[in-house]
Amino acid sequence: MAVRSDARDAAGKYWLLVLMLAAWELSGRLGLVDQAFVPSLSAALSAVFDMWERTHLFMHVMVSLARVTAGLLAAAAVGVPLAYLLGRTLPGLAERIEALLRVFALINPYCVFPLFVVFFGAGELPKIAVLAWVSLWPVLFGTLAGVRGVDPALIRTARSMAAGSSAVFWKVVLPAASPSVFNGMRTGVGMSFFILIAAEMTGATAGLGWIVHSAGALNQVPRIYGAGLCIVLLGVLLNRSLLFFGNGLFFWWKSGTDPLAGVRTEGAARRLGLRSALAAAALFAVAMGVGAYEIWRAEALLNDPGEMPEYRVWAE
Repeated sequence: MAVRSDARDAAGKYWLLVLMLAAWELSGRLGLVDQAFVPSLSAALSAVFDMWERTHLFMHVMVSLARVTAGLLAAAAVGVPLAYLLGRTLPGLAERIEALLRVFALINPYCVFPLFVVFFGAGELPKIAVLAWVSLWPVLFGTLAGVRGVDPALIRTARSMAAGSSAVFWKVVLPAASPSVFNGMRTGVGMSFFILIAAEMTGATAGLGWIVHSAGALNQVPRIYGAGLCIVLLGVLLNRSLLFFGNGLFFWWKSGTDPLAGVRTEGAARRLGLRSALAAAALFAVAMGVGAYEIWRAEALLNDPGEMPEYRVWAE
């Protein structure tokens, strides 16, 4: 009965998506749209399989994943300590500069990307920097909201039990604010995929955004749609994975509706055990290592005369 209930829930959530995909496929097959501009879903999927076989699609996926993850880690390394400092140590300063920070958050990342290229050159750093810029603000404001939202009664109770500042931070403030930090990081991941294509258009040798850019230059429309499908799928899978682990880590926290994942997060998962957490950390480390290797491999393929015709310009 539980399986049937889950199937009904899934059908109720995703019927519109299935209908849209069916309309996409039929509109191309029936000639309702010009496939030179809007290829059918099957043509886009065929382009995905073709790229997997001929143009190292796995490499491009892992390169994009590594860049997004590196940008998120950089944003967390800056945003989380800064938010804790502003929220707990310098609350008055936080009140004065919050409006300025929100103005910075509204700056279009397309505008700052050329500046990052000027400062860091045309390698990996400007791409990671612009992704970190996009992720920084939801991480910063999410952490700041979490720190400010800590119940003062919890802090007073801890101090009444002779807990020092360090103990209050590690035992009270950090656990109470962690769910907001994690939600800010998930929001940052979702926003990173919006700028991924632009970040991989300048000086890149691999990545899903690089596929879109190169396919557009060569008028390979099905591959543009195929790469777009890969970007959407990768973003959804990464967001849902973070949602799953977040619910497991913060199983006691009720967060209501998650606007990015489109699901209710309240009571959505069981507590994540130590083994599961270690396995997730190991998987994350492996993914980052593979991504770093694929970035190096992309540079090697670029300089390989035997690979260049197919890898660089996809000659038919």
